[in-house]
Amino acid sequence: MENASNSNQKTDSLGILTKYASTPDIKGLAELAVRRTAKYSLQEEAKKLLPTERVRFCLRHRVDATKGIEVKYNQKREQAHYSNVQRCGSVWTCPICSAQISEGRRQELKQAMEYWQGLNGAQEVGGIVLLLTLTNPHHHGDNLEQQLGGQKKALKYFWSDRKPKEMFKALGKVGHITATEVTYGKNGWHPHYHILLFFKGAINTKELRDFIATVWQNCCEKAGLKIPSIEHGCDLREGKYADKYVSKWGLADEVTKGHIKKGKEDSVTPWDLLKQSEAGCEKSGYLFQVFAQAFKGKRQLNWSNGLKKLLKVDEVTDDELATETDKDSLQVDILDMELWRLILIYKCRAEYLTAKEHDIKFGSKRAENLIMELAERYTKDYVHEMMKNADLHHVRAQALAI
Repeated sequence: MENASNSNQKTDSLGILTKYASTPDIKGLAELAVRRTAKYSLQEEAKKLLPTERVRFCLRHRVDATKGIEVKYNQKREQAHYSNVQRCGSVWTCPICSAQISEGRRQELKQAMEYWQGLNGAQEVGGIVLLLTLTNPHHHGDNLEQQLGGQKKALKYFWSDRKPKEMFKALGKVGHITATEVTYGKNGWHPHYHILLFFKGAINTKELRDFIATVWQNCCEKAGLKIPSIEHGCDLREGKYADKYVSKWGLADEVTKGHIKKGKEDSVTPWDLLKQSEAGCEKSGYLFQVFAQAFKGKRQLNWSNGLKKLLKVDEVTDDELATETDKDSLQVDILDMELWRLILIYKCRAEYLTAKEHDIKFGSKRAENLIMELAERYTKDYVHEMMKNADLHHVRAQALAI
């Protein structure tokens, strides 16, 4: 039982938020509810597939065991969230943490590009950014971890070999940002690199692409990879393509819209695999486990030395991005462990947050009603289980008597 001061604080906070809540966007609320429910549901599937990983604790276990589960509301985002709960901070295997971390990284990319291109009014810069994609042939049955290891070696050769180093220096390259991505299709796993290249001035993209394609072939051969063709191993696009890539990369919606975002030749993303596993596909579940093991501990983005400092981008960890919602948020509720267990048992974490948001915007009591419904449901289930056990005990007693 919470003390009176906590109760008054929650009531006052909720009253303030309700009084100054903006005009509710009904469609926006509904879309948020759908996306959130999908992400929490996918997290349950990831927890089932990866029982030894940190995702099993994410947004379930407390940080401080002496306190209850805090419910906070961020007025700027107009969203509720849980606090005093552990975050796994996994950008690869947790749909909830991944959405938040990826959006934070996207903002970093956007900030870096705008600064370098002079879009923020900085007089000392005004360079260009190109989008480079590197890949190599892959076939069904290829081992994903071996592919990633080979590509890592090839990329190391690419940056360290004398010819590309001299070429990039002559062209005024100041740095690069590398994102590793993977899809799965009829030819198996398809890991590839998307690299943002920062140059001081204009570049002849066709000539540079032809040069890079040849160098990349040599690097793949040295790394023991299948050698790509000149046409398909390398792609280099000018600034507008880089802008388009960054505008879409890492969006939170992509986690729950895997059925929309498809790769070439009907390939699927890791989130697609998780969704298909949730729908009952055992092969997709196994492939997601393979992906999780192969990408464990890897960074989502890798910046070349000194580039963040040059582009005025702060160093922020994945864990910090995963808890970003706690900033500028007001506590509106505290759930004791009995209520939290009910929410976990019936997998209603997303529904409770949606109900709390509705209460704030409309002055309703949906969150309270949801808890009451769960309590009633638990009571019925408990009684049913007791009766079932009693009947079983009776049958066993009769069998022993015979």
